[in-house]
Amino acid sequence: MKTWDEFVAEGVPEVVNDYGERRKTSKTSIIFPNGWVASIVEMTDYSAKYSVAVCDYNGYFDWDALRSFGTEEGTVLCNSEEEVASAIFIVSQLKNIA
Repeated sequence: MKTWDEFVAEGVPEVVNDYGERRKTSKTSIIFPNGWVASIVEMTDYSAKYSVAVCDYNGYFDWDALRSFGTEEGTVLCNSEEEVASAIFIVSQLKNIA
């Protein structure tokens, strides 16, 4: 399994979305060629350390994209970087919308 940092290094470096905005891959926003972006937030004051959600290149979150993977609220809650990498992998394998 790839690490979180490996996913960042292999992400699409930059895309221009439908609004002419440039989005760049970073540690908290990993762009994939399938049209999806893994959005990672470090949580404070919550039961999990990280939250991974899915949005498209335009920044619209798809709260249903991860439901078939057992998420109840559209995000994957993680307590380690390994769990984050597993969630990022799922986003990288979602159906192509690009």
